[in-house]
Amino acid sequence: MSKVRINAMFNSMSSKLIVSFFTASILVLFALSATTLYHLKRHFYFQDKDAITHKYRTLNKLQLQNDFIAKYGTFFELGENKLWAVEDNKVIYQSTDTPLPFDFLNDSGQDSAEWEIDNNRFRAFRFHLEEEPGVEIILGININRQRIFLNSFSVVLLWITLGASMVSGFLGWLIVKKGMRPVKHLEEHMKQISTEKLDLRIEPALFPSELQQLVVVSNDMLSRLEKEFERLSEYSSDIAHELRTPISNMMTQTQVILAHPRTSEEYQESLISTSEELSRLTKTITDMLYLAKSEHNLLQTDNEDIDLYPLIEDLAEYYELAGDEKGVTINLTGSGTVHGDKEMLKRALGNLISNAVRHSDNNEAINIQISQINNTTKVAVINKGETIPAEYLPYIFERFYRVDKARMHRATAGAGLGLAIARSIAKIHNGDILVRSDNGITSFILSVPK
Repeated sequence: MSKVRINAMFNSMSSKLIVSFFTASILVLFALSATTLYHLKRHFYFQDKDAITHKYRTLNKLQLQNDFIAKYGTFFELGENKLWAVEDNKVIYQSTDTPLPFDFLNDSGQDSAEWEIDNNRFRAFRFHLEEEPGVEIILGININRQRIFLNSFSVVLLWITLGASMVSGFLGWLIVKKGMRPVKHLEEHMKQISTEKLDLRIEPALFPSELQQLVVVSNDMLSRLEKEFERLSEYSSDIAHELRTPISNMMTQTQVILAHPRTSEEYQESLISTSEELSRLTKTITDMLYLAKSEHNLLQTDNEDIDLYPLIEDLAEYYELAGDEKGVTINLTGSGTVHGDKEMLKRALGNLISNAVRHSDNNEAINIQISQINNTTKVAVINKGETIPAEYLPYIFERFYRVDKARMHRATAGAGLGLAIARSIAKIHNGDILVRSDNGITSFILSVPK
C-alpha cells in the first residue's frame, strides 16, 4: 500500500470514525472485564473472610486451652483450614508446616495477608481472642482453586473481549458505511455540477438534518458562482465590445484613406481621428487596470486629513466648463473632512460629477452637498435628468454597465467604468456609494467614515 493511500485512509472521516468506534469499544469492554475480575476477586476474598470468621467464633467460644489442641488440632491439620497460634509475635502452634510471611507475623495491625509458597497460594486472617488478650489466632486457607479459576476466567474473558471488540468494530464499519451514504449521495450530486450546469440545485429535504445546512450553504455558493460566471461572461463580452469598436473605427478609416491618394490635410485629419480613438482605447485599458488593482488592494494609499470643500470646488469649476455646451451649472454647499488618499477621492468624486454632467438635462443645475453625520462624511451629487429604472439600480456600479443595452457609442459616452472605480475607491476607504433615482432626480451619495 502506497504512502499516498495510507495518508488518504487516515485522512478519511469514515476511517477515523471506525477507528474511534473500535477504540472506544475496546476501552469499554476492557474496563468492563477489569471491573468484573476485580469484583470477582473481592467476592472470593469476602467469602473466605466470612467462612474463616465463622470458624474463629467457634474457637473464641471454646478458647485456646491445652486440651483444645489435643482435641481439635487434628481437625486443622487434616482439614482445608490452617491454624496458627501467635503470642508476642511468635508462633506457639501451627497446624501446617507452611510458614507465615514475616511482615504479617510481626505486624499486629495487619488483618489479612496473601502469599505463595511452592506454587501454593494462601490467604489468612488475624483475630484476637477476647479472653486471652496476648494470644492471636491466624486462620488461613489454600486458594489455589480460586487462582486457577480466576486465571482461566481471565483468559476466557480476554478472548471474549477481543471477539466482542472485533464484532463491535465490524458493526461500527457497517454503521459508519450506512451513515456516510448521504455524504456519498451529496458527493454524486456535486460531481454533476460544472461551469455549464451551475443552475443545478440540491434539495435539502433529501438529506439528514445534519447535512441540510451544508446543502443550503452549497446552494447559496452555487448561486453566487452562477452570478459571478454570468458577470464574468458579460465582462468578457464588454471588454471585447469596448476594444473592438475603436479598433474597428481605426481599421475602417485607415482602409478608406489608403484606398485612394489623399491630400496632406486629409491624412492629418485621419491621424487626428486615429489619435482620438487610441486615447479612448488607452483610457479604457488604464481604467480597467486601475479597477483591478483597487479591487485587490494593490493600490498604494497616502492617507491624510482632507478638507472636502476646496477639493470639490476645483472639480466643480473644471466640470462646469466641460458642461458649458449643455448650459450646466454646479452648486456646492456644506463642509466636511475625511481621512484618506487625496488623489483617489478626487478621482472618485470627479467620476461622480462627470457622470452627473453627462446625464443632466440641458440648462440644469447640479447640486453637490457635503454633510457630516456622527462619524460619517457624506457627499451627495444630485442632477436632474432621465430617471434610472429601479430594476437597473442594483447593477449601476458594475463594470461596463449601461442602461442603454444598445450600447451605441456617443461622443460624450464613457466606457462604463467610472462608477465602478468610484465605488471601489469608496470601499478602499471603508465607505460606499448609494444611488437613488426618482421623478427625474438622480442622487449619488458617497459615504466615508470619518
